[in-house]
Amino acid sequence: LYLASSFFGQLGPNATTFLVPAEIFPTEQRTYCHGICAASGKVGALFAAVVFNFIPDDVDLFLLSGYASFLACFITYYFIPETTGLDLLEMDIKWRLILEGRQQDYHGPANYPDFLSLHERRNRGETHIDVSNQASVWMM
Repeated sequence: LYLASSFFGQLGPNATTFLVPAEIFPTEQRTYCHGICAASGKVGALFAAVVFNFIPDDVDLFLLSGYASFLACFITYYFIPETTGLDLLEMDIKWRLILEGRQQDYHGPANYPDFLSLHERRNRGETHIDVSNQASVWMM
């Protein structure tokens, strides 16, 4: 029972900590992003351990943890782009141009709506990037 509980408890948070930086950040920055994600998880765990001691006894901690999980799920769904089916090299190319201040020069598949986060899709009208040209900009 403990093994199953631990497996499913760690499946989401720990997998997200390592998968998100590996898929959405440029190769040169991935180790930094892994560290930031891991540190954020540790700070969140510390915050929860401290705050739970000050929560009144009439509050159900199990439900509170569930609500926090749903909030984290929403934040992840809203802000993290979907990269399934996208070549990670395209994300590297897009990030290189963003870091060089030339975001408007990228016209590859990483700008297609299927690979954008919900936040990016909703704000697309403000920062529209033309995706009609399917040729990638290769930065070597």
